[in-house]
Amino acid sequence: MKTTIFSQISIDGKLTMGAGNSSKELFSLFSSEDMEFIHLFRGNVQGIMVGKNTILTDNPFLTNRYEENKNPIRIIPTTTLDIPMDCNVLSDQGKTIIVTTEKGRDEDKIKQIRERGKECLICGKDTVDFVELERQLEENYGITSLMVEGGGFLNWHIFNQDIVDEIILMQLPIIIGGSTNITLVDGDGYQQLSFAKKFKVVEIQPNDNYTLMRYKKVI
Repeated sequence: MKTTIFSQISIDGKLTMGAGNSSKELFSLFSSEDMEFIHLFRGNVQGIMVGKNTILTDNPFLTNRYEENKNPIRIIPTTTLDIPMDCNVLSDQGKTIIVTTEKGRDEDKIKQIRERGKECLICGKDTVDFVELERQLEENYGITSLMVEGGGFLNWHIFNQDIVDEIILMQLPIIIGGSTNITLVDGDGYQQLSFAKKFKVVEIQPNDNYTLMRYKKVI
């Protein structure tokens, strides 16, 4: 499976205007053509993944608004299955897979999710096992391309489990700052350079409202 981190960030790598804030405010700096670029990319992948915090703060639909019938399957990992049952990804007709752990298994919530026509997978004991999740997504759902529009916490876990093949960043020419603000990758981080995940630059393209930057994993 090809896994792509796709994100909109500031020059200093922030994803929002402050801890707990929605990322939607940054999208106001994009043109309609810029937004179309994001949605058309969604139309070219089979799965799209965001974390629980994105569901709580943005309540997105995660659809492709520019092409009919080209919506990726939505995949939402949550360790404890604590997502609102009335969120958009559980309320519309789109295909959604909620992923949780043995620790977070809640048969009542799983039943509610499945009654809404959505699916629920168990992957991992205490934390989500993304390697196992990707295996199941590929073998059972035919998903071979995954777009991750996650926050810093989700991104940390998939980098740490070494499943990221490509990074695409739309870097806005702004500085946000804030020591507690969400960055592209948060989590525990690495204290030794030898453990850092290495990527190579494959494209830098200036645009009117942002700079497009693409990186590929060093193998």
